[in-house]
Amino acid sequence: MSSRNTVGRRQTSKLSHGFRTSAAGRLRSSSGKRDVKNASGADLSHSVLQWFAIIAPLTTVATALAFWFGWTMTATRTAYFGIDQSILEYSTVDYLLRSADALIVPAIFILLITVVCVGIHAVTAAIIRREVGLGYVQIGAVFVLLAGTFVTSLGVWTMFEDLPFATPFLFEPSALGGGIAVSAYAFWVLRRTALGANTVRRLPMWEKLGYVAVVLLVVVALFWACSSYAGALGTGRSREYAQDLERRPAVTVYSTQSLALGSSVTEEKISTPGSKYGFKYTGLRFVTLSSGKYFLLPADWSRSAGVAIVLDESSEYRVEFEPGRG
Repeated sequence: MSSRNTVGRRQTSKLSHGFRTSAAGRLRSSSGKRDVKNASGADLSHSVLQWFAIIAPLTTVATALAFWFGWTMTATRTAYFGIDQSILEYSTVDYLLRSADALIVPAIFILLITVVCVGIHAVTAAIIRREVGLGYVQIGAVFVLLAGTFVTSLGVWTMFEDLPFATPFLFEPSALGGGIAVSAYAFWVLRRTALGANTVRRLPMWEKLGYVAVVLLVVVALFWACSSYAGALGTGRSREYAQDLERRPAVTVYSTQSLALGSSVTEEKISTPGSKYGFKYTGLRFVTLSSGKYFLLPADWSRSAGVAIVLDESSEYRVEFEPGRG
């Protein structure tokens, strides 16, 4: 009887020990899961903060650049018609909306060049890593370095004097930025092949500063090129606008007093009894409305002999619009 009780107590003790062991294991497992979840949450929060720290400054820079290019295009566009853009008091939103036209083509062009450069770098890095055909790579790098230095010199020259031969549009910033970029890359290739692909080293300070200076020069050249493109685009769009002026809405202005618009604008006196307006003006074309100001042009406007007309919105005027031709 006593032995049976002893056996029973041993079995009960084993069961309780097993229960305590499994419970402790479950607690450790659940605690480990909570730690993993907490660690994952912390890593996720840290990653989100890192991405935000990267994207937020880029968004600010992109907005500032969009404003600048929109302002440049608008300024050249209004200057073509003989007025300053400040007269129309465009808002920041107006400049940002107009910047899309000036940024799409340069952005596509820059991205395409980036894709080509990444492909060239991938091929060059693979050749250097395998150390097969390094002689051809070095010869090509020397040639590119000399050509890039020559093109960069031409770009610097055109900043102060005209070249003795005709150059294409945007030659100056393209020569400066592109020449210095390919020269720096050729120099990097020569340094890498001379030191060996598997050599682990820290860049000397002079080399780091040189690469930083190259990047800054390329950024400045890109900014210069995009600004020039935006200005040329504004002038070109204004020229097209003037050639198709008859397609713009026709404007008739009624005024309580004589506006003495002159030019080719026709003035008619209104003799209708009780009429609020005493003068009628025809032969005008609508350009834009900004900050309560109508920007109008005579129907036969030309850059050599034409005036731009700006009228403030007022109860003394009534403006009527008619569809243009075509």
